[in-house]
Amino acid sequence: MRKKRFLIVEELVPASLTNIPENHKKHYLDLGYRPYRMGDGKVKWLTEAGKAYSETRGAARNRISLKKASQESYGKLRRKRRHRRNIWTFLAEYWPFIVMAIIILIILYIYVY
Repeated sequence: MRKKRFLIVEELVPASLTNIPENHKKHYLDLGYRPYRMGDGKVKWLTEAGKAYSETRGAARNRISLKKASQESYGKLRRKRRHRRNIWTFLAEYWPFIVMAIIILIILYIYVY
């Protein structure tokens, strides 16, 4: 859903703004900015590109967002919980390192005694 702060309500006439100094108005107008009243009541100075971005911001976000599928859509299949490896799997994967460690320990034991 679009937020009010991104909703452009109307374009304002720069002369109607009273709380902004004249030199600021002139500076913004020279840069190509125009005053717009936003949905939350604030005045925002935007270029044409900024105006187009603000207008499409909420709509693009809603279109792109992905929703999680409900559990019923998976055909009520339960996923199996992954269990931790047991000792035999560990030994099957790391047996070369275990053998090397045992050989090193035997050699160190022989040299120390």
